[in-house]
Amino acid sequence: MTPIQLLLIFFSLLIAVFYFQRLRSRLLDRLIFFALLVAAVVMVARPDWSNALANGLGVGRGADLVLYLGISGLAFLWLGLYTRQRELDMRLTELARRLAILQAEPPKKKKVSKKK
Repeated sequence: MTPIQLLLIFFSLLIAVFYFQRLRSRLLDRLIFFALLVAAVVMVARPDWSNALANGLGVGRGADLVLYLGISGLAFLWLGLYTRQRELDMRLTELARRLAILQAEPPKKKKVSKKK
């Protein structure tokens, strides 16, 4: 195994440790993350497998396949985060409206002075 393969596997495992210790998520999220971690380690340890898969899918090299999948995954992640941010903005706006209505005070009446 080459030094870069060892380094990439180490960083993949380091990211996994950070993810499982610091970030809380649903079981499905953890399973997807674990599957991606295993795929990353396998593709680093056995690059000929990613080349064979890429050739089977009509892509020239395994590195190109990983790049295409990575860009697609980042686009999907960005879309999910954008959707979540929009949802949170709408909820915050609704909360601010309700709070403003609850704390609203009736207008104060002006004293009318009688002029002679």
